[in-house]
Amino acid sequence: MTLAGDDAMTVLAYLHNMGYLGADRAVSVRDLSRALGMDAEVLERILQEHVENGYVEYVSRSLGENLYYLTGKGVIRVCSIYT
Repeated sequence: MTLAGDDAMTVLAYLHNMGYLGADRAVSVRDLSRALGMDAEVLERILQEHVENGYVEYVSRSLGENLYYLTGKGVIRVCSIYT
């Protein structure tokens, strides 16, 4: 995790704790930004890195907005915090 390590892990933990664990429960950058108090552009870079690492996936909505959710690999990454 190279982008703002603490923020990057906070995003993963938030997705996990709020149950954003599948395409049917995915969340927008706008909603994540509000909930986490993070700049949307920074958050998008963090999410892109998580997508590249396989921790997060997304689905596209009709207006071009992506909705993000945690993958199984992301759940394992979050759980590794506690071990």
